[in-house]
Amino acid sequence: MLSRRLILSSIALSPALSLAADPPASPPPSPPPALAGKRIAFLGDSITQAGAYVSFISYFLHKQFPAADFDIFPLGLASETVSGLSEPGHAGGAFPRPCLTERLGRTLATVKPDTVFACYGMNDGIYLPPDPQRLAAFQSGITRLLTDCRNAGVSSLFLITPPIYDAPAPPDKPNYDAVLAAFASWEVSLKGPDLRVIDLHSAMRKARDARKDAFSPDHVHPDDHGHLFMARTILSALSIPTPDVSPDLLRSNPLFKACDQLRQLRWDRWMTHIGYTREKTVSPQPLGSAPADAAALLATINSLRRSP
Repeated sequence: MLSRRLILSSIALSPALSLAADPPASPPPSPPPALAGKRIAFLGDSITQAGAYVSFISYFLHKQFPAADFDIFPLGLASETVSGLSEPGHAGGAFPRPCLTERLGRTLATVKPDTVFACYGMNDGIYLPPDPQRLAAFQSGITRLLTDCRNAGVSSLFLITPPIYDAPAPPDKPNYDAVLAAFASWEVSLKGPDLRVIDLHSAMRKARDARKDAFSPDHVHPDDHGHLFMARTILSALSIPTPDVSPDLLRSNPLFKACDQLRQLRWDRWMTHIGYTREKTVSPQPLGSAPADAAALLATINSLRRSP
């Protein structure tokens, strides 16, 4: 009889004990305030124009924070610098390197970003040995970028130090990566309540030294593995963890495909709307159906990430 009472008591108490022992449900993660609900512009050179790292970032943000909205404008331009320098015979002598200064005012006035990510430096040393004057030109260009963004009302600024120059150091002359390391070291020293410097260069150099395969087969332009490393490094700096997955797997994901299509649409249509000069001058063009086309892609993204 006593045994039966003990069993019944145990059964009666066990749900309460179980409920008391279960930890409370964790709240869903919150996205960084500088990104959620904000208009975000990515500025940079050909690496940003190629844009895979921006698409990876867009995918991870939309995937991990389905309740939040992210309004991302990828606005990189191939060959561009902030220094205004250009090596003799650039592009076979067809045209000098474009400088961000030429289009930055129009970009800020047109897009009106709340948050700006900027990744420059690869072209700013114009592929020559370290030189104090070229370093000073890069510093001046970055300083002007920050000033112009602040004057335009940008509330959050993120400088991304340049990717590595992915080539072995030649025995008889300086490695160009030393130039980029100096640029990165100076950027990391910058401070400001609205400024965050993400040291991609140091992280990428450490990772590259530990692996056999290059991130950038042509020494300059990262492949998909390099772009994914860039995206994960940037998000890690913002305390956003990302899974260790292959870029091929991500590219097969319908949500990534929609994010990548939106990036390509926004570069094509907003860059021609802003206007820029490279091998020729592209005068500002009307946006036309671009906002509606972008809204349709955003609706697809939201459907994919918010569906049960």
